[in-house]
Amino acid sequence: MSSARRLLTSSARWSFRKKLFVYGGSTILLGSGAAIYRSVDSLEDVKQVGLIRFGRAAVTVAKIVVDYKSSLRGLCDPSDEYNTAIKQCHKRSATRLLELACANGGVFIKVGQHLSAMEYLIPSEYTSTLSVLTSKAPEASLEDVIYVIESQLGKKVDEVFSEFCEKPIGAASLAQVHIAKLKENDKKVAVKVQHRRVYKNSRTDINTMEVLVKLADKIFPEFKLMWLVEEVKKNLPHELDFILEAKNADRLAEMFKHLKFLKIPEMYYEYSTPRLLTMEFCEGEHIDDIDYMIKNKINRHDVCRKMGRLYSEMIFLNGYLHSDPHPGNVLVNKKENGEVEIVLLDHGLYLDIDDRFRGLYADLWLALLAPDPDKLRSVAAEMGVGELYGLFACIVARRSWKAVSQGIKSKKMDNDEKDELRLYAASLIPQISEVLHRMPRQMLLILKTNDLLRNLEHVLGTENRSDAHIEVATMSRCVVRTHYELKLKNLNRSIWETLRIRLRLFWALFKIQSYEWYLITRDTFPFRYLLL
Repeated sequence: MSSARRLLTSSARWSFRKKLFVYGGSTILLGSGAAIYRSVDSLEDVKQVGLIRFGRAAVTVAKIVVDYKSSLRGLCDPSDEYNTAIKQCHKRSATRLLELACANGGVFIKVGQHLSAMEYLIPSEYTSTLSVLTSKAPEASLEDVIYVIESQLGKKVDEVFSEFCEKPIGAASLAQVHIAKLKENDKKVAVKVQHRRVYKNSRTDINTMEVLVKLADKIFPEFKLMWLVEEVKKNLPHELDFILEAKNADRLAEMFKHLKFLKIPEMYYEYSTPRLLTMEFCEGEHIDDIDYMIKNKINRHDVCRKMGRLYSEMIFLNGYLHSDPHPGNVLVNKKENGEVEIVLLDHGLYLDIDDRFRGLYADLWLALLAPDPDKLRSVAAEMGVGELYGLFACIVARRSWKAVSQGIKSKKMDNDEKDELRLYAASLIPQISEVLHRMPRQMLLILKTNDLLRNLEHVLGTENRSDAHIEVATMSRCVVRTHYELKLKNLNRSIWETLRIRLRLFWALFKIQSYEWYLITRDTFPFRYLLL
């Protein structure tokens, strides 16, 4: 009897690592084996791609899980010892994820880029470590590039292009771009070539991530990460279809032809396929190239204003959002006539925002600008966030709760508030994960876009600039127009009710314009000196 009791006691005291190995290993192998088999074309692909890539991911996640569990065991939260240990753990884990992304490429780099833009949402150790993926994605070999071009067009490279630069001008997670000249008309073009194996590996990679994230949810139930996998599963097929990307670009060019500063490359459909995109080559440098702006006397504040106007109109007025505006996808160019243009590239990922969500999002910003806590709580409830509305508001505005409750336009963000936000990001990971899990899927891409734009302001040194009120006024006009125009669109009332709403819209826009004139005049001519 005592022997049996000892055996049972011993069995009940399996180490965490043994449990992880048995539970995680069986789940991974059984849950993913069929998925991997379905997503490859041959046994050779399994040997060379599927199992190797899956194995790397599984080992990396296992190391991260064990590291967190063992490093934090027995430590009190909060305490200085705990804070030091978890920061070190964040850094080690981020480095492991970076190495995994570089080794597996494709979808893994895309997810790493997404995470790197989520500043103030995840610990800074992750965003700073993974940020290298936005500018230094691995390049495909020339052999692979030629293979994709010739297999897609059915012609030799020199039959289509009179010149073809072997060195890419840019490499990203899913493709890379080469400069060339068309043999037919000698036009200079940019040729976007999808990485040779990224399409074949994409389903396997997504299935791998899904299995591993589900496993992580079992071990760390306080973290909700399935939203990230769901977004990748939904968006990746669109990003891998370059014909769809060309159509997106044409749609945006038509939609924003009134913005003279915006340049969208012309697409050449006769030299394009779902895996190959040939487009007009546009001059310019990455929008975060400060040296280029200084050399060409380009006003960085004006560039940020232009970007702010473009994206405010996309989100609020048109409901059609370019969702990947990282610096590699946006160029700034000083034309011969001295005008500055913004060149928008990579049109693979767009978000169609329905009227209901546009209305809710506009109401959310009206509540943030007012401020109106009751309206904020009401909108957050409609978006599914419920009692976490305060944290939700901070995430959207990227401001502290103190700033949100007092009105985000009443005070600029200072270094103390930035430090406070970073502290929240590190200490409220489970709650932030819950908010991201609950909120509408459309909001996730908007948050990603907002983060990328704010990071651009940080890089250009235009945060808290003195003319920021102009951008706030621009966004406010878009918010107000959306709020009232949607009311008019859904209105089934008398002509007098229509007139009343139009007058309220006119009055709101007039107040915004008057306030902007006041601020510009105040900054230009300091009336306060007349009172001395």
